[in-house]
Amino acid sequence: MIDFYAALNIPDACYLGKRIFKKLVYDHTKLNATDKKAFADDVDGIEWKYTLKPSTINIPRYEDEDHEYLEVAIIDVILKAPHRHKRIAKIIQRAIPYPAMIVFRYDISIALNLALKRINRADQNKIMVKAFHDTHWMNLDSPSDQETDFFKSLDINNFAFNHFYDWYADLLQRVVALNCARISGNYTMESHKTDVDRVEELREIYDLEQQQNRLRSDLKKQIQFSRKVDLNMQIKKITEQIDYHKSRI
Repeated sequence: MIDFYAALNIPDACYLGKRIFKKLVYDHTKLNATDKKAFADDVDGIEWKYTLKPSTINIPRYEDEDHEYLEVAIIDVILKAPHRHKRIAKIIQRAIPYPAMIVFRYDISIALNLALKRINRADQNKIMVKAFHDTHWMNLDSPSDQETDFFKSLDINNFAFNHFYDWYADLLQRVVALNCARISGNYTMESHKTDVDRVEELREIYDLEQQQNRLRSDLKKQIQFSRKVDLNMQIKKITEQIDYHKSRI
């Protein structure tokens, strides 16, 4: 079985092991009824596993007018049910002002979440989330070849140590590469495209796949031959678009 935290190779000095109570999350973010239900029903426990900051690891802080990467938090979340982890990730990320990696655990599987954050120009005391990045669920007992390559790439000694912004960018690069590998079948951080461009290609593929699924669902319900022909043509066109974007990641 893959030992995820051993793969990260984080120095012992960074270990925190501090329990986070649900009330603390409730107090630091606004939740609607659906959020509260997902959090209350699905979360079994939250632990602030590691904190990476200049006093625990030799990485400087990073600050500019838009970003404040003073430290990185690694949060371990044990779930009772796995299906709403992306919603729960957004809740936790918005409650934490630092860049964070959330490690969701359910049975012998894990899923990761990262979030790019910036300073709120309207309120300099607040941090906004620019984008969320999630992985699929990965079985630690039987990872795919691409997932195995991903875990091998996670040793943080191979990350940029010039400051936390670049360190976190290196972590994000690996998550993006993993998501691309699910489509291409090949885990690699070598690409002619930037991470931003690769993410855009992935979004295009996901959006097109959703359109395609809706059309296929509609096709199953149709009884008119002409309408079936039209839907098949649309599905074929979208398939070609998906293949085009897959070739670009």
